[in-house]
Amino acid sequence: MSRNAGFTFIEVMFVLSITAFLMALGVMFPLQLLEKQERNDFFQLFESDLLFLQQKSMLSSERYTLYIDPEAHKYSIRTGGTAKILVSRKIPESWKIELRTLKMPISFNLKGTIKQPGTMVIDTGRKRYKVVFPFGKGRHYYEEL
Repeated sequence: MSRNAGFTFIEVMFVLSITAFLMALGVMFPLQLLEKQERNDFFQLFESDLLFLQQKSMLSSERYTLYIDPEAHKYSIRTGGTAKILVSRKIPESWKIELRTLKMPISFNLKGTIKQPGTMVIDTGRKRYKVVFPFGKGRHYYEEL
């Protein structure tokens, strides 16, 4: 009576299923971290650009505006009459932006107060954020929906 050394089909399938499960976990975790980092980077850069816009508006007699183009997935900061683009930034392609009561363009007066307050909603796919531009010296704040 001879015995063949080896593994049964069930043993091989069990090991392969565990391996596939562990690989799936290894791929899902970094993707969530990547999306979270992309979201944090965008909001931080957007906040810096709004601060830049507010400071330029307060220190210059020229008009500076921020225009959000949801269809083109970008926003830009422009100067007054010539509409020269100073800063242009991309918004992630998978995000959806809904301008609710926010009127374009966003601009500040010489005292640093937003001219037309309003709200917009940013849908990142996993989360939704309401961005509020209140009347007063505050630039904006976020609310997770």
